[in-house]
Amino acid sequence: MTTNETAGLTRRGLFRTGAGAAAAAAVASTASAQTEFDYGDWFEDVPNFEGTVDRTGESEVTVTVGPGGDLVFDPPAVHVDPGTTVVFEWDQGFHNVAERESGQRYGSETTDESGTTYSVTFESDGISTYVCEPHVDAGMKGAVAVGSGEGVPEITEGEMQAGGGNGGGGSEGGGESDGEGGGSGNEGSESGGGEGVNVDTDVLALYGVAALLAFLSPLGLFALMARHARNQPDEGP
Repeated sequence: MTTNETAGLTRRGLFRTGAGAAAAAAVASTASAQTEFDYGDWFEDVPNFEGTVDRTGESEVTVTVGPGGDLVFDPPAVHVDPGTTVVFEWDQGFHNVAERESGQRYGSETTDESGTTYSVTFESDGISTYVCEPHVDAGMKGAVAVGSGEGVPEITEGEMQAGGGNGGGGSEGGGESDGEGGGSGNEGSESGGGEGVNVDTDVLALYGVAALLAFLSPLGLFALMARHARNQPDEGP
């Protein structure tokens, strides 16, 4: 192989290497661009917003409501695929989830019960923005970017389910309360029975005293008459 031919092969190898690197960079740039969306000034007052968290490739994504008692959603912005269900799960605080700006098509009840969940399935591309109504002025806002993020996504609202942990505790408490109530009732019955016996004894005692007085009354009368007779002076003839 001549020197010219070797140089040509080297140049072709360098070209191919450069082209491959450029293509990889383009793909990386496209992937990065897909996680950046234009929210306008929506997140200006949101304290924990640091960009959109990529959750594509997942069929179900969890967003924590009020983590640790903070007035935020965590994460505040997520990127998901069309058809993904976002589950909002309550941690601490009195909050709700309600769509705003992009519409008012979904909204949960306001609750402070930890473990409560509320789900929304985002069916098509677009951006949906939402808030916690009691704390919107504190910057408790979030967004879901679906697919390309172009337009407003179609949604399917799921059910809100109360937290299981607190509910179970309540049931146990109710059982203990019922048991204690039953014990109190039994104690009351026993006490009532005891008082009844005392009342009967008192009545019998009263009857006994009355009978004794009735028996002693004639004897007392005779004793008084005899004493009176002894005290009378004898009259002469």
